[in-house]
Amino acid sequence: MNSDDREYRYSLDLGAGWVDVTLTEGSKTAAKELAAARVAQFNPLSLAVQKTSFVDGLAHVALEAYENGAVVAGSYYSDSGINIANLELSVFGDDGVIPTPRGVQPMLLEWENMEVVGEPEVKYLDLSAGPAVRVQATIKEEKLFGRGRLAEFIRYAVCPAVNDDVVLVTVQWDTFQYSDDLTQMVDDMIDSLRVAPVDQSGGEDSRA
Repeated sequence: MNSDDREYRYSLDLGAGWVDVTLTEGSKTAAKELAAARVAQFNPLSLAVQKTSFVDGLAHVALEAYENGAVVAGSYYSDSGINIANLELSVFGDDGVIPTPRGVQPMLLEWENMEVVGEPEVKYLDLSAGPAVRVQATIKEEKLFGRGRLAEFIRYAVCPAVNDDVVLVTVQWDTFQYSDDLTQMVDDMIDSLRVAPVDQSGGEDSRA
C-alpha cells in the first residue's frame, strides 16, 4: 500500500462522548470484553437501556467496524447509553498510484444498499495531515417495498503528505436532531488525524 515499504500508524483523537471501539482482533470474545469495559465507564444510574443490551450493541458496532477494515473505530453515545453516531477510519491505496482529493471524491458518494438524496456538500481542504476532500449528504436505504431508512453522513478522504495512502473517515447517524452538533464534532476531530511511520519495535520512527 505504501511506496516506501514502511509501516504507518493512523490515529484520531475521539472527542468527549465518543467511545473507542477499535478492535485488534475480530473475535466475539474480544468484542464483548472491549464493550463491557467501555460500558463500565458509564454511570449505571443514568442508563436508559439494560446493561447487557448496551454491551451487546457496542460489541456489534466494534465487530462490524473491524470487519469493514477500520483501523480506528468510535461510537457516540448519550449519557443514557443511546447510540447516536458511528465512526470508522480505514486506509487504502494502490502501489505507485498517487491519489488526489478530486480523484477520490466520487468514491465518497458510493454506499452499499444506500443512495444519496439531494445535492451533497463537497469541500476541498488542506489539513495538517495532507490535502483532503469532505463530503456531507443524506442517504436513503434502497428498498423494493416501503420507505427506506434515512441517514446522514460526513466523509473525509485525506491524502497524507508522508505516503501514497488514502485515509477515509466516515461518520454516519440517523438522529437528525444531533446533526449540527455532530458536524461540529467531526470537523473539529479531523484536525487531530495523525499519520506517522513506525519502526520495527512498533514505536514512531524518529527519523521520519
